[in-house]
Amino acid sequence: MLFNNPYRLGDMGMTMATEAQELLWGAGILALPLILALPMRLAWQLWVGIGHEVSEYRTIVRQIVDSGHQVSSFSQTLDDIARNLRIPPAKQRLIEAELLHPLTISHFLLLPALLILPLSAIMALPLILVGFPFMLFMEYVLIRKGLLIWILQTIERLMHWQVIHIPKPHRGTRENRKSLTEFSQHIEHFNYVPQAAFLGLFAWLIVHWLLSLESWTIEFIVSAILYMVLLSILSVLNTAFEADLVFVDPAKGRLVPVNQWLEGVLNPIVGIGLLFLLGRNLLEESRDAGGNPVLFATVVLTLLYGAAIVGISYRWGYSSWRGERVRQEFEKQVVGSMGPLSYDLTRTKGRIDFNVRMEMEERLTTFDSVNPTQLSFEDLQNLPSVPVDTDVPKNPLRN
Repeated sequence: MLFNNPYRLGDMGMTMATEAQELLWGAGILALPLILALPMRLAWQLWVGIGHEVSEYRTIVRQIVDSGHQVSSFSQTLDDIARNLRIPPAKQRLIEAELLHPLTISHFLLLPALLILPLSAIMALPLILVGFPFMLFMEYVLIRKGLLIWILQTIERLMHWQVIHIPKPHRGTRENRKSLTEFSQHIEHFNYVPQAAFLGLFAWLIVHWLLSLESWTIEFIVSAILYMVLLSILSVLNTAFEADLVFVDPAKGRLVPVNQWLEGVLNPIVGIGLLFLLGRNLLEESRDAGGNPVLFATVVLTLLYGAAIVGISYRWGYSSWRGERVRQEFEKQVVGSMGPLSYDLTRTKGRIDFNVRMEMEERLTTFDSVNPTQLSFEDLQNLPSVPVDTDVPKNPLRN
């Protein structure tokens, strides 16, 4: 009898204790990035700067960003302030990039991958080279063949929304003043890394769960191919949606940027899927006689940081090589097919102003040219609700 055999009961107790210990070790390894994220965040703030001069300059830039105006309209004023505060130009651009593209806790989870990026990117180069044809194919289908603009028009029609253009604060000539050797150049690209990293881990967990292949090599190859396809689609979408398009839902009084709408669709699917698959596979490894939760957790972290390295390398390479061309081609398609108007959403002395300025095509032309009109902070406080030189476009609904 089982209950009359003390030796067997003791073996079962030892087995359960061992399984619980291995499970805790595996969960602890998976929690390491979260534990390290807080010190990473503190180290990041120290590196960007916490002195009086840096805090004062950050407050000034934040005032412009919070007002909804473009930072490029205050370039001369900001340069004068930075010189008076004795802030070097490279540090000045880093502070601005950190405010225009703020990092969240998900970014600090993956920050160690960025610290070893130069060496690790060379190691990931074969996978990156293999994946670029996938990206070019997705660009051909989504952009050149007009599939993405058709999807955008379909969403607008089915949801009874309207697409408009609201430029972000970092748009303008000032965004072209960065140097490729500066870290501030890569913060914008690093903003998309959590999506790519968690998507890569999600692809491997799906393959690991559904196929249950005996060979780890084949499993990694299949996962890499699936990851390349998903990353290619995501990279082209993110690059195209840098056009600052916004969905307007008049019925609910909402303004939803198209890129944030895409994140709102993807993040719950990937996030819930990751939690479910990680918990399931970790429990399965602890219960299986030949399982090893510690090894599984180590593989998960390795794949997570590896996917982050591949993701930022993809993003940086594709954005430098094809990004501007893809965004401009998609903007031309949007202007030609939808003709959206360009608006300003600004805040002055506690008052929110939402005003139509011009057509999107005209707004893009002004961004491409150097704007000789510079604003001071007195101008910021005294800006009228509608600029006096604004020509309101014709109402498209009257047609």
